[in-house]
Amino acid sequence: MQIPADHYTPQHRLELETLLNSPAWQAAIDSGLVEEVKAERLEPGKARGFVPTVVDHLLMANKERAAALIAEGCSDRDRLLPLLADWPNALRHADPTISFVGLNLTSACDLDPRCLYCNQPEIESTVGVARWKSIIEEVASGAGEEGPYLYLTGGEPLTLGADLWGDDGIVRFATARRARVNVNTNAVNLTPEVALRLIKGGLARLHISLDAAEEATHNHLAAGNHFRRVLEGIYNLQLARDLVGVSYPGVHINCVLTNANLDLFPPLFAFLLEKHKQTADNTDPFYQDLFPHIIPVGGVSNAHLRPSAADFRRFYEQVWPQVGEIWDNFQASLGVSAEERKALFGPFTNPFLRVEHKGGLDAYVEVSAQGRYGALALARRCYVAPTQALFTPDGCQYRCGSHAIRRLLPIGNVADHSVLQNMRAGIPGLADLPQEEHCYGCALATLYINQTIESKLTEELNSMLEAKG
Repeated sequence: MQIPADHYTPQHRLELETLLNSPAWQAAIDSGLVEEVKAERLEPGKARGFVPTVVDHLLMANKERAAALIAEGCSDRDRLLPLLADWPNALRHADPTISFVGLNLTSACDLDPRCLYCNQPEIESTVGVARWKSIIEEVASGAGEEGPYLYLTGGEPLTLGADLWGDDGIVRFATARRARVNVNTNAVNLTPEVALRLIKGGLARLHISLDAAEEATHNHLAAGNHFRRVLEGIYNLQLARDLVGVSYPGVHINCVLTNANLDLFPPLFAFLLEKHKQTADNTDPFYQDLFPHIIPVGGVSNAHLRPSAADFRRFYEQVWPQVGEIWDNFQASLGVSAEERKALFGPFTNPFLRVEHKGGLDAYVEVSAQGRYGALALARRCYVAPTQALFTPDGCQYRCGSHAIRRLLPIGNVADHSVLQNMRAGIPGLADLPQEEHCYGCALATLYINQTIESKLTEELNSMLEAKG
């Protein structure tokens, strides 16, 4: 078995070839597992669009009422926009379509001690594999060509072993029901067998934690000598994809930004590009592979790791331009003309640029130094909450990941009610959100979705008012 010749830089190709000759890989190959995966693998599911799922549901429920009000002569946008965004009305007679589900499968982790910045609460696991599967069955019910995006995290989800990645595991079960499945992992136990079996189960994406390209810094933040094991896990996944001949699961890198690694982000980005398939073609399935997400360190307990306002300003004004230059040079090295080169985008840009923050950079660096990263980017309403569900190992259900991490405002428990029953029970409280005290830790992805939904609803309202004349 060989690695495709055009995939990698010569240095990284040598690293992969050396790993391929290791006893673990030879055992996996000799066992016939590669051929088994080729014959029995599932293709990843296709995810519903987060924004259209919300916008389509709200307009279907509320557009007629808003149009009637406009016909009566109302042109007050402050009255009409909340009407279009009225989830309580929408849920009186119809179930929402769920587009995002986060399962915190376990609070257990295979790193001891845990990462320096870990603020995951210790929660007793009372939800077994069978109940997790029944939750997936419910949220994926009625899926057509597109299903929910399923985010599996912990703790460390790989501690579940075959219950996660086996033939009867959660990943394959969910993929078979058209969910698009993502696993968040530290990758230290991403062995050849695990990598191959995740492909067999149709896993769409792995989020892997890597905080620096410098071994000492990563190990400091990970509170242990894990750097080389993380890289080996990433390389095992690359080898598994190449041997099976697939482009999934994709790999996104999670980098927690602290005062210890803030200035080291450009070298990390350059390091990842050296391990990246050598393509700058945005139609290539490997185009986004190994791209990093920047996650500013959160939690009250991590104040000692949080960059200062001056640190954050330096990052956005001085460090980030270095990242852009590295990406530009990478594209140039592959023959992409200056006119055709793409900027970093979406989740791979920096947290300040990804969404609109009131007050601009001056205000943003101040709230960031306090750990309130989402405080200036909250939309007028939390539009997305009724289309997503987040669960902790004790079965508690939350509206969002931020609430789940902080154990804040649960809307029910799946030991007592179904997912949709809990969603309905949580709708009245949605009218009070967002509130900065509850929502300052809102994830960038959720902030982006909410801002985009508000923009789409505003555009629709403007069109309705213009049509009326």
